[in-house]
Amino acid sequence: MILPMNPLINFLKRVAAYRAVIGLMALRTIQYRYAGTLAGMAWSFLQPLMMILVYWLVFSVGFKLQPAQNIPFIVMFLCGLIPWAMFHETLTANVQAITGNPHLVKKTVFPTEILPVVNLAASFISHGIMLVILAVILIWNRIPFSWHNLQFLYYLLALSIFSLGLSWFLSALNVFYRDTSQILSVLLNLWFWLTPVVWMSDLLPAHLRPFIQLNPIYYIIEGYRSSFIYHEPFWHHGGLGLYFWGVSSLALIAGGMIFRRLKPEFADEL
Repeated sequence: MILPMNPLINFLKRVAAYRAVIGLMALRTIQYRYAGTLAGMAWSFLQPLMMILVYWLVFSVGFKLQPAQNIPFIVMFLCGLIPWAMFHETLTANVQAITGNPHLVKKTVFPTEILPVVNLAASFISHGIMLVILAVILIWNRIPFSWHNLQFLYYLLALSIFSLGLSWFLSALNVFYRDTSQILSVLLNLWFWLTPVVWMSDLLPAHLRPFIQLNPIYYIIEGYRSSFIYHEPFWHHGGLGLYFWGVSSLALIAGGMIFRRLKPEFADEL
């Protein structure tokens, strides 16, 4: 079957044309999130810091997990948590991107397709803060920096594309089936424990590892660890990369097409 790519390309071009609006709305989203709180924008730093502290106390102090390959647990964990936290934040916010903004959706001139992109852009703020925390911990543990660290930008782009495709699909589906957000919450909890964030993939028996590698987020998390810990170039994982980009491309194309097809009915459902 030949996919109607021209409408999809025009759809993506329309999103790109509103990049300035997306940036302003993303900043406003962050400001609105902490409006009325005593700490204000400081919560954007305090929240990830406290989350990291809780996990460190539970697994390093409580369970006394030993360092893997002479790498402290907190470093291994953070390299997995940082991309996962962005993925979780983006999908959780975007599943209600349409239903949570009926005043914008019902404006015929407003490009509703940018709403999931706004939440994705807003997640870059907390992602950047957690990367700063990771850099401090790397310095504290005397783990050297390398040009390989810059590879995280490639994996960040990959994660963003995959997240955006799922976001378009979920936000559109939630307009018609409001249980979508509840189902997503359950699936994300399950997905977290099936992803090597807290645990390391080498703990699994060899015959089970290929099944874990089918998880697209596995490629991203291992990529962050390759960038900040192992200092391995991304092309060393070429097979996984081809699989990931195949899945991500399908998610982006399908998500964009489904959103575009259902968009005319949003206002009537809200």
